[in-house]
Amino acid sequence: MRCVRTCVAAALIGIIAAASPARAVEAISVRSDTPAIDLTDAAERHHTDGERILVSAAPGADGIIRRMDVRAREGNNNWAVFALANSGDEQL
Repeated sequence: MRCVRTCVAAALIGIIAAASPARAVEAISVRSDTPAIDLTDAAERHHTDGERILVSAAPGADGIIRRMDVRAREGNNNWAVFALANSGDEQL
């Protein structure tokens, strides 16, 4: 039983690692009084084998890192990955 659990855990880690080509990006601070943000230098370009990318969000207040499986709308496998951070107390 222990061997089965270990094999399943190893398989899941392998699947997650293979599906997540993006690494951590520096978050761009967003304020409510900013009319526009230039993301030209902040975006990282990624190419995937399929029509989806697995993105890890920054840790929440509870310390948990959540992952989002994002699918392409138009069947494309080229991605621009960036992160935004709300630097104020107001919800944007």
